[in-house]
Amino acid sequence: MRELLSFLKRTGYLTDPRLESALMELDRKDFVSPEVADEAYSDMALVSLASSGKICSTSTQPSLLISMIEELKLNEDHKVLDLGTGTGFCACLLGKMLTKGSVVSMETDKTVASIALENVQRYLLSNVRIVIGDGRYGCKEEAPYDAMISTVALPGITVELFNQMKIGARSIVPIHRSYMNTPVFLFKKIDELTLRAEKRTGAVFMVVENSKPDPLYSDNEFSLELREGRFRKL
Repeated sequence: MRELLSFLKRTGYLTDPRLESALMELDRKDFVSPEVADEAYSDMALVSLASSGKICSTSTQPSLLISMIEELKLNEDHKVLDLGTGTGFCACLLGKMLTKGSVVSMETDKTVASIALENVQRYLLSNVRIVIGDGRYGCKEEAPYDAMISTVALPGITVELFNQMKIGARSIVPIHRSYMNTPVFLFKKIDELTLRAEKRTGAVFMVVENSKPDPLYSDNEFSLELREGRFRKL
């Protein structure tokens, strides 16, 4: 992990000392499939769980994950909604970083979520809660959130997610444009009706099930307004 951190700092990805400290307390090897454990400290996306030849979960490329987290500009007491728990690396990283805050992490696959829970318990993270459910609709009972992050591509920000964001909240989410084109967007909730979006980087993420690209998200910079229960582009 020290070598991975050194690489991330040298290449300009890791600038937040709180995030650096959190990374030093985790071992990425615990979060990836044993078949690729030798690659755990490389700056690569890796399989974290596969079953019957199907990839069920992946571990995001560390440099990309770090840059996404840093875009959130987190305070140590923030509450964060993490979508697409996988085996829990992002959730645990946030849990270590948010020393006075908390993480609600959502995963649809019960088997994957059980592995994440084992990792949360391994690292004694009482401020991380794993929830089984469709992250597209958030976790209303724990809302509102200071920030949201997704490591699975979504067709867009649902009204439910928007309503669970505090005013001023930042969300970093890959958007499903096509199977191999899921660019990362930063979203900011300006007020009770307005969402601002800016593309941050190109990327390829696993796509949430039953997803179809939404033409509202075809531009790289835009604003959406909530009107009569749905978003319209300004």
